[in-house]
Amino acid sequence: MHLLRFFSRKILSFSFAGFYLANLFIMLLFPIYVEGKVDCVTKSETENPIQYFQDGMHFLNSHGSKKEDQKKAFLCFRQSALGGYSWGEVWLGILYYNGWGVKQDRNKALAWWRKAAEQGNPWAQDRFNEDY
Repeated sequence: MHLLRFFSRKILSFSFAGFYLANLFIMLLFPIYVEGKVDCVTKSETENPIQYFQDGMHFLNSHGSKKEDQKKAFLCFRQSALGGYSWGEVWLGILYYNGWGVKQDRNKALAWWRKAAEQGNPWAQDRFNEDY
């Protein structure tokens, strides 16, 4: 009787382990993209702000689901802007300004554009019509 209980517990524990490993494998094969995710879904293995910017432009110009692609572009432009690339800051501001892939927030858009203007970005400087 004890031997039967022993084997039934082992089988049960192996089935739970198998279930968790199968779920982990599925999650790795099919990543889920959510708005709260901090990182850009990029093909690049480097932490390059220019590559994040290019990936963001790719998502904006793709022919997939417009809302999903805008969310992906937002994440890429955010990574680019956080990396200090002025064009990433400009486009992050554009997405905030228009509410593409993120809740519309014109104050955040202006803040990102001002930051890009301070770095010498000509588009952002022209937007504010100030001498930098």
